[in-house]
Amino acid sequence: MYKNHTKDTNNNCNEGLLSEQKNSFEDLEREIRAEFQNLHRFLDEEEWKDLERLRRERQKQEIQDLIKSPPLFPSCPSRSQVSFVPPAEVNIEVRSGQFVGPIQYRIWKHMKSCLYPNITSMTMDPETAHSNLTLSQSCTSVWYEEDKDTKDCQANPQRFHYYYCVLGHQRFMTGRHYWEVEVGLKTAWRLGVAREDVPRGEMDSTGTSSGFWTLALYGGSVQVSTDPKPTKVNVSVRLVRIGVFLDCEKEEVSFYNAVTMAPIYTFSMGMVEVPLFPFYNPCDADDGKNTAAIKIFNPSL
Repeated sequence: MYKNHTKDTNNNCNEGLLSEQKNSFEDLEREIRAEFQNLHRFLDEEEWKDLERLRRERQKQEIQDLIKSPPLFPSCPSRSQVSFVPPAEVNIEVRSGQFVGPIQYRIWKHMKSCLYPNITSMTMDPETAHSNLTLSQSCTSVWYEEDKDTKDCQANPQRFHYYYCVLGHQRFMTGRHYWEVEVGLKTAWRLGVAREDVPRGEMDSTGTSSGFWTLALYGGSVQVSTDPKPTKVNVSVRLVRIGVFLDCEKEEVSFYNAVTMAPIYTFSMGMVEVPLFPFYNPCDADDGKNTAAIKIFNPSL
C-alpha cells in the first residue's frame, strides 16, 4: 500500500505540473492574441481614415462635375436679371501619391504612437561610473581608459570602485521598458539590469543573487549571470546590438538580438522591492583590442 500511495502521489504531481504548463501556454496564447488585436485595431482605424479621406475627395469631385455640367432645361426669360457667379474651380485631380504612395511606411511611422512598450530614452549616471570609465557629453556612451587621470574623481558611495560599471539615470519599479545598447565589435562587455543596492566594491558573486540580471561577452562566448556560475548561451550570429526588455509586472528581464529581434535569454527575477536600473560594463581594454565604447542606441522609427 505504501508503494501504491507513492505512485499515486507522483502521478498527482505530474498531472499538476502538466496542468500548470498548459495554463501557462494558454495565458501566453491569450497575451499574443491580445497584442495582435491591438495592432489590427490600429490598422483598421488607419484604413478607415484613409478611405474616409478618399470618400470626401470623391464627393468634392462629384459636386464639381455637377457644377460644370450643362442644365437639363434651357433657361427661361424672366423680368429680373439674376446673375449667378459659380464658385472658383478647385483642382480635384486625384493622384495616387496623395492617398497611397508609400502607405506602408507612412502607417509604420504613425504606429509609433501605439507602441507599448515604446523605446525608453536612456542616459548613464556619471555619479555611479568607475573612475577609469569615461562618459560622452550626452551620457549615452561609455568606454574604459587605463591611463585616465583619476585624481580629480571625487569619492562617492554610489560609485563602483572595483568593477568597471556604470548605472543608468532611469529607475524602474513598475511598467514595461525596452532599450537597446550597441556593443559593435568589442571583445568583452556586460549589460542588463541591476538593483539599486548592488555592492559597489568586490563581490563574491556578480550574478542574480547579488542583484544583477545581465548578458555578457567574455572569452568569445556569450553568457548570462546565473548563479552559482554563469551560463553560456548559444547565438547564431555575432551580437552587435542588444535589446533589453524589463517587465516589472511579470518580474522578467529579457535580452534580444536587436538587429533581428531574435530572443536570447529571459530571467525570472522574482519579487524585487527596490528600484531597478540599467547596467553597463564596457570591460577593460584587453591589450588594446577592447577600447571601443558601448553606446545607448536610439532607433529612428
